[in-house]
Amino acid sequence: MKSYFDNGIHMTSHSDFPATSGSPDDPFGIIEIAVTGVFAGENGNPWWPEELITREQAIETLTINVAKQMFLEKERGSISTGKYADFLLVDKDVLSCPVTEIHDAKPEATYFEGKKVFSM
Repeated sequence: MKSYFDNGIHMTSHSDFPATSGSPDDPFGIIEIAVTGVFAGENGNPWWPEELITREQAIETLTINVAKQMFLEKERGSISTGKYADFLLVDKDVLSCPVTEIHDAKPEATYFEGKKVFSM
């Protein structure tokens, strides 16, 4: 994934695995895999360590880069004036927690177009 970023390619992260918490397509699991190269719970060497990316880059692959892929970056994918307020409140800081704990993060609230649509 790092090679894509290094060459200015807007990489996105997706999975066709069933969308359930704790599965490989849980966004926090995706972030951890992109940063560590290891699926949580598995022991072993990282996959392609030279291709690991930063936490910030991993978040980009799930947010603004997806919006760019769908030609919606003027409306969604990041927080700024004039855009829809789509965001999550998370129970831990995935930018500073130990990298092997990113997959444990859970959403506490989800906002879609500025309205709370989910909360714990």
